[in-house]
Parts: sequence; C-alpha cells; structure tokens
Amino acid sequence: SNCKSSSCPVAGAGDECSAPLLASVGENAFETYTATPSADPPDDSQCSGTYLDWENSADIWFLWVADGSYNVHFHTCDGSSYDTSMALYKGSCDNQVACNGDADWGIPGCQAYYSAIEYDVEAGETYYIRIGGWLGETGQGTLTIE
Repeated sequence: SNCKSSSCPVAGAGDECSAPLLASVGENAFETYTATPSADPPDDSQCSGTYLDWENSADIWFLWVADGSYNVHFHTCDGSSYDTSMALYKGSCDNQVACNGDADWGIPGCQAYYSAIEYDVEAGETYYIRIGGWLGETGQGTLTIE
C-alpha cells in the first residue's frame, strides 16, 4: 500500500453524497483514484480567485456532525497529496456554504496547492465536505478537521 496512514481508505467509499465517508476531528484519509464525478459541481462564485476549477472532477464526500458551536478549520494539507479543491455544505448535499481551490495558511509540510476552509459551525449540525481536484486531478490525501 502507498497510503500515508495505516488505515487506507476503501476504494470507492464516499463516492456520492448519499453514502459519504464519516469524518472525525483530526486526520481523515481519502483517495479519489476510484471516484467518479458527482452531479452538480460546486458553485465557484463562493470562492472566486482561489482556483477551484472543478472541471468535472472525480470527487469524494465526507459527513461530519459538529459536536459544538465554534470556528473550524477544514484543510487538505498533506505533503504527499495532490492539488485538491474542496466545497463545504451545511445540512444537505445541495446547500453549499463555502469552497476553496488554493489556500495559503502557512501550514508547514503541505503540498504546493491545497484547499482550506474556515467556518463557524453549529452544534449538532451536519456538514458535508466534498473533495475533488484542480482541473480533474486525482490522488490520495488527508482531510484534517481542527
């Protein structure tokens, strides 16, 4: 295996919002090699200038339920990953609230281009995190929630 962590993601897991991977605070491994493009690409007007450039990208979905109301950082910083793009949805798979193509948070050890979203979450609310790649790139990586 060439997965970064000892628990590799299952091929095809999380391919659609109807059957997302369950995320937790901390690191969550993923891969998009075996994923397919989901319907309705993210609305890039919410992240203008960040190079989302979804382009029919193969994507995976995570579901995370906030355990409190606070500011959360979602990012794909992983030195062995690829150029990711990310969208955040609140409550359902069609209520996009944020997106990002390229972030510059100054986190050490990141790949050249990673995605990051900072968002004030609400306790008990469900959030869907959708990860694809710039211009359709695929790969493996890590979604970190902190």
